[in-house]
Amino acid sequence: MSESGGFTSMAGARAEGEAPEIGVGMLGYAFMGKAHSNAYRTIPYMMYPPPAVPKLIGVAGRNEAAVTEAAKRYGYEYAYTDWRTMLENESIQLFDNGGPNNLHAEPTIMAAALGKHILCEKPLGRNPEESKTMLDAVTKAGVKH
Repeated sequence: MSESGGFTSMAGARAEGEAPEIGVGMLGYAFMGKAHSNAYRTIPYMMYPPPAVPKLIGVAGRNEAAVTEAAKRYGYEYAYTDWRTMLENESIQLFDNGGPNNLHAEPTIMAAALGKHILCEKPLGRNPEESKTMLDAVTKAGVKH
């Protein structure tokens, strides 16, 4: 047991230099989008020193009014109604796919092809074949996943 009552502190010695910033693009603004957005905002103090500091660049969803409100509430710079347009934003280095299951494969494969690192909510694909296609695409692209 540590002196802190059994909990391990991550607030140890200060890191040398600055943690790099990584631009995040999120597909989906409902439950998982909200959960992931909150997690990104807490990384700088929950994981000290952070491996990277997330910068919330864009969030995409179908309903313009709802995704605009979500962007404002969660702290994203831009709201998009077309995930393809969002992925064209060069400030985004990490694509987080929290969209509906039927939108896991195509956006994730496109994001990887554009050189964006990938975080995809479960289930990865709708079936083993789709999941394998996604894995092959991100592996070929050489992005972190």
